[in-house]
Amino acid sequence: MLLFGTRGRRVEFESVSKKGSTTDHNFSHAQPPKDRPMKKLLIILTVAVSIGFQGGSIAATTRVTAIENAQGPTPFISFVNLQVADPANLSAISFSINPKQSSRTRPLAATYSRGYLQRAGYFKPGSGRVTLPVFGLYQDRSNKVTVTTQFQDGTTEVTPVKITTPAYDGGIYTSPTIVQPRLRDTTLSYDFALLKNNLADYDSPIIIDSDSEVRWVGPVGRGGLEAILFQNGIYTTSGTSIIRLEFDGRSSTLADYSSLGVIDFHHNFDYGRDGIITAVDTLDWTECINIEIDGAGNVLHTWNLADIISAAMIAGGDDPADFVSAAPIDWFHNNATAYRRSDNSFVVSSRENFVIALDYDTQAIKWILGDSTKHWYEFPSLRAFALNLGPDTLAPIGEHAISFPGDQLLLFDNGTPSLTQMPPGEGRTYSAPRRYSIENNTATEVWHYLADPPISSPFCSSVYQDAKDNYLIDYTQASVDFTDLVALDDTGNIAFYYRYARSDSGCGTTWNSVPIHLENLRFQ
Repeated sequence: MLLFGTRGRRVEFESVSKKGSTTDHNFSHAQPPKDRPMKKLLIILTVAVSIGFQGGSIAATTRVTAIENAQGPTPFISFVNLQVADPANLSAISFSINPKQSSRTRPLAATYSRGYLQRAGYFKPGSGRVTLPVFGLYQDRSNKVTVTTQFQDGTTEVTPVKITTPAYDGGIYTSPTIVQPRLRDTTLSYDFALLKNNLADYDSPIIIDSDSEVRWVGPVGRGGLEAILFQNGIYTTSGTSIIRLEFDGRSSTLADYSSLGVIDFHHNFDYGRDGIITAVDTLDWTECINIEIDGAGNVLHTWNLADIISAAMIAGGDDPADFVSAAPIDWFHNNATAYRRSDNSFVVSSRENFVIALDYDTQAIKWILGDSTKHWYEFPSLRAFALNLGPDTLAPIGEHAISFPGDQLLLFDNGTPSLTQMPPGEGRTYSAPRRYSIENNTATEVWHYLADPPISSPFCSSVYQDAKDNYLIDYTQASVDFTDLVALDDTGNIAFYYRYARSDSGCGTTWNSVPIHLENLRFQ
């Protein structure tokens, strides 16, 4: 069936009633210039359909019509405006973006409750007007999107919509070298990854799918190394403030921490027991303080590793002045944290020294895992907490990105000796993700991955597990020229391998990368 508007524009659609109806609309839009009103395509449809049913027919009137759409702040976001004929009965609206042709990724999908849409200003019950934010679109492509409206009487209505997006110039992120494309039959458990960068000329953070397609970006000048997905938003920083970025392009400043003596944030935001664990610098201490905050930015816990370790050294008869140093000396170099649920532990990666575990509440030291040729091992007070090493087990050196999948310690072992503490300890010519079982005061290596040929990524980098034995490995400094992003599935195969040109000499291209799930987001 074809319907022509007043200017002769053709809109293709089909409608089918199944306790509701299905309508297909084709929208195309170009990116509007900055500081100009967005152009909108207005299409108002009233559809009556007659469907054969066992020799008879039933009539149904479409309860949801697409009337306009407008591009969002990036090519990955669009707003589809709907008219709901029965707004009092509306329960929720969801969208699902069909993967591109030949892709084996799962569709990116989200559901918005009636309450969420109303609170966000996207639903006006009196008029029945709904603005549906659709994010995660492919850039420079005609996207097939399925919109499903749910009603409180249990019925649903499906509205297929086509949204054509403008091109996005993502530089190194839209033109990686495909060392190995995603395996067609891989068992990989995840389809999306959050890449963290702090390059001034690029959007940050960046979400890609497992085909290497960019699917979402934060705005220029916002975000950086610390970005984390939490409660359906991206939490990141601006100066001494915490910023929450919404997938629909909105952002809000939650709190400023300068009154607590914070002068900046650094390295990771990680998942804690009760919220997000941040890493901060103060005027007094460099890279040795963590603050846990909730989703609103309220402070829940604070750990000062200088105070905690100093107290333990004094109790053990040592002088902490020989180990702990005030700002600006980077004596600890806190680069990641993790929560171990099984024993309520707060675990911290100190690149200069070791991995250290504390009681989450009392902050008492439980154990230390690290290279025994480093400076820390020369102090009996700290050596008393050292874990034994099991058979065929190497201690981590200069590690990053710690986590506890399956109650085992997973980390990226860079192999780089200390830069501040002397003696610096051992060094290795290669880097390797490693996983440890920690039981009975012993750390036993149960898995590692050695690239062939070996890769040395001396700083930054990460490894995270999604489902069992499904990993994402980020060799941030795989060479002076590029960063390597490697996925492993549960068969041990490389599911994909993408290489990004490094545009700086540090860790800016991808500080680390985390697998995330965007297949079934629910905004309540």
